[in-house]
This record gives sequence, structure tokens and C-alpha cells, in this order.
Amino acid sequence: MINKINNQDLSKDSLRKLSDKDMLFLIESFVTKRDDYANIANLVKWDEDIISQMIDSDRVFGKIMEDSEAFIEITPYLLFLLLLRRTLKEQQEDSEFVERSMDLLNSSEPLIPWNKKRLLDLMNDAQVANYIANMLAQFTKSSCLFKVNEGDKESYHYIVDMIEDSLRSDNVRKFNIYCHIGDYTLFLIGMIPEYIDYRFEHRRAVDKDYYIGFGKAYYGLASEHSNARKNMLSDTLAQLSEAFEIVVQILHIMNKKYLFQK
Repeated sequence: MINKINNQDLSKDSLRKLSDKDMLFLIESFVTKRDDYANIANLVKWDEDIISQMIDSDRVFGKIMEDSEAFIEITPYLLFLLLLRRTLKEQQEDSEFVERSMDLLNSSEPLIPWNKKRLLDLMNDAQVANYIANMLAQFTKSSCLFKVNEGDKESYHYIVDMIEDSLRSDNVRKFNIYCHIGDYTLFLIGMIPEYIDYRFEHRRAVDKDYYIGFGKAYYGLASEHSNARKNMLSDTLAQLSEAFEIVVQILHIMNKKYLFQK
């Protein structure tokens, strides 16, 4: 299931927990010389290396791009994971993108300078891709974008209101809010930047840099929280904080190339 109760649960969907229909789609798209799909599924469902090979294969990706009905055959989680990992793979091979990304990340004088290896390690990090795909899938349900937890009565459209909530919240909810601010800002800037442009021009005098600043800061706070360590998210959240601008660019590219082709 994609709908979660708490933001730390964004780590839960993994290649070992694909739905039956997702696994069947991968196998039918990938395997060409056998048709005992159920038997194959039982053999490979716990093998993340084999599942990764299927997800990254040209045959599976071609099925997604050539068959519009494939978009509705699989869960949003698998769809976003397929598109995201393909985009990350392509951008790793773009030397100009890699050089520009390092220049951008180093322009803010980080404590640990970015080099090519560090950037490529980030772009190859399966847990980072998994977290982002989970977040994108969760936010396909629009109500989740404006609520810290799905069952909440309160809806928040402004970051300052989320921050005020965190100041009066217990430790667990505080962590959820920190994650949600990071997710909220990343989704808005990466997936619907036009929304921010509209608000800047017509409603509020805050631009994309405002959202980037809060996204980096609150992913950073989330990464240092005890719940991040408990849920093995510290490194993932830290990387999202430190490379926030580049993750935004990756989402822009994914959107333009594969979701909203012009």
C-alpha cells in the first residue's frame, strides 16, 4: 500500500515489498523466453538485485513508455521509481549535468565539498530514490500534500504554520513535521514549480529560494532526529538536505521528459 500514516513510513515500500501486480508487470515485461510468471515471481521476490535489474532494464522501461495503459497497471510507487531511476541513470552519463551540479552544490561552500564520486554515489543511492518515489506516490493523493499525517484534521498550506505546529508537538510528531516540510517543499519545487511562481506573482512575495532554504533546513533537522536513526533514515534525509537543489533538477527533468512531454 502507498498511503501511509506517518512520514517516517516513507521508507517502508521497498523492492522486497512490491505488490503482486507490480511484480507481475516487471516479470511479464522483462522475461521473453518463459511464461511461468507465478513461479518466477516466487523465485525472485526476495532478491533485490534481480528486481533492480528488471526495474532498470530497457525492456521494462520501453513497456511503460510505449503502452499508455501500463501507467494504470502498476502502483504509483513503481511508476515513479521506474521514471526516477531512469532519469538518474541518464543524468549520471551527462558530463555537463554532473559538472554543473557540482558547481551549484559547492557554490554554497558546504562543510564537505562535492566531487564527482560523491555526486554519483548520491545518484546511485537506492534508498534516496526509494524515499523520493514513495513521497511522490503519497502526494498523488492531494490531501496528503497539505497534511502532516494522512489522518490529521488540520491542513497546512503555509510552512510557518507547520513550524508553529512543530513547536507545540511531541517528539514523534515533531519529526513527522520536519520530514513533511522537506517533502512538501521538494514536491512543490520539483513537480509543480508553476504553483510557486503563481503564488509569488499573485499572493505571496516568496520565491523558489525561500522553499529551497526551508527544504534543506528541515530535511537537515529531520536527519538529526532520534526517529531518523530509529527508522534508518538519517543518511537519506541528510543527503536530501545537502543535495536538495540537484534533486529538484532531477525531478524537473523527469517531469519534462517522461510525464509532461511537449
